[in-house]
Amino acid sequence: MIHNFDRSLLHEREFALGADNFYRTELNATEILRYNTDSEHDMNFQHRDIDVTVTVNDRKFNVSEKFRDTDFGDLYIEVFSKYPQTMGWMHSGNPDFIAYFTPKAIYLIAHTDLKAFCLNTLFPSIPQEFFSEIFISGKTIVKKKFEINNKQTEIAVIQAHNCSGNVKWETIGIAIHFDLLTTYDVKWRKYEKIVISDK
Repeated sequence: MIHNFDRSLLHEREFALGADNFYRTELNATEILRYNTDSEHDMNFQHRDIDVTVTVNDRKFNVSEKFRDTDFGDLYIEVFSKYPQTMGWMHSGNPDFIAYFTPKAIYLIAHTDLKAFCLNTLFPSIPQEFFSEIFISGKTIVKKKFEINNKQTEIAVIQAHNCSGNVKWETIGIAIHFDLLTTYDVKWRKYEKIVISDK
């Protein structure tokens, strides 16, 4: 199945009003500044994987927003933006938090904790052939088991077949259970039954 990158971007922007409502009602944000105009200024933030800055208790927090159509109880992390030459947003981004939106819940994850866990512990433990195998196979999702610190762990390796106009590329990431984040002291919080759609 081909993932239309432009259509997906538009779909994410449709959720902006609902996401802003979450920041105001649940986090008591007093100011919300979005970087979605495609201007040079806004693209500088986008390249750092920052979609919005919210002000809470007079403190400004840079937030990366991720949206999934289904809540699988796990966190999707992009490893390769364009396999194999371009690494994903976990390598290049530097927001304060990730706001991970699903239809039934929203998860806030401390980015510094998550990045340290991924780059220092998780990614080095994943056999690199997991990525080359799914790329060669053309499959969308493959479940894999491996060990982190001598403990067996299961992840889903996920490949998106992207297109934008005549350009095509593959994005490869992984999905991990939130329990794994807790095990490695990654701070996160779940907000249940939050309606984020503005429709």
